[in-house]
Amino acid sequence: MAKALSVDSQVHISVAFLIKAMIGISMLIATYYQVQIKFAEHENRIKDLENKVVVLNASIEGIETQHIQNLEEENRTLMQKLGLKR
Repeated sequence: MAKALSVDSQVHISVAFLIKAMIGISMLIATYYQVQIKFAEHENRIKDLENKVVVLNASIEGIETQHIQNLEEENRTLMQKLGLKR
């Protein structure tokens, strides 16, 4: 059977391994924060694009309304020319 842990048990870790582990963990943390920053940038970009779409939709709606009014006016004048008053 395997030895049980005792008060005199020791663990040996080389300094090189400890440094490599610290560097690896640091790289993982740095990568995590870079990913978080990129996600935040993309989220802001998406919000900006959504706002632009709302503005464009409102603009198009105004243009359509103006175009419809122009067509109605043109139709009214053509009907008056033909003698079909509206």
